Amino acid sequence: MLKGKTISDAEMGDILRRAHLQPRPKVREGQILIEQGVRTAIDVSDGLIADLDHICESSKVSARIRMEQVPVHPVITANFPNYQELALCGGEDYELLFTADTATVARAKQALDCPVTVIGDMTEATLPARVTVLDSKGNTVPYRRGGWEHFRNGVPGPKFS
Repeated sequence: MLKGKTISDAEMGDILRRAHLQPRPKVREGQILIEQGVRTAIDVSDGLIADLDHICESSKVSARIRMEQVPVHPVITANFPNYQELALCGGEDYELLFTADTATVARAKQALDCPVTVIGDMTEATLPARVTVLDSKGNTVPYRRGGWEHFRNGVPGPKFS
């Protein structure tokens, strides 16, 4: 879990283990998003950037993520100096990532019993990167592409480029 790191505090370790081994599917939340007009969504199982890239590729658009707006559990920020990389490229979060206009996001926030965080925006397609990460000053943050590619060369496995 988390690339072999150990967490000294037993309670924090339990939080991470439960999140990893017993994820709660967001089925009801997904249904509510549909009811509120969301038409594009994915669960973050392969990593935030990898899954957002799937949306961008399918929709022929690009995305900008504002790093400081990406929610990261306090256990992660307290124990992992590379928490930003984990938040962007780690997987198996099973949170829902969706795109929608401002009015639809507002309706979703009201209808859901969980936080909804806007982490960026969608733009016209740009190449080579479909997903750009920005820091609080608007500078591009480099990241190592990662995630899970389900059938890389016909065999499931991690993807890093």
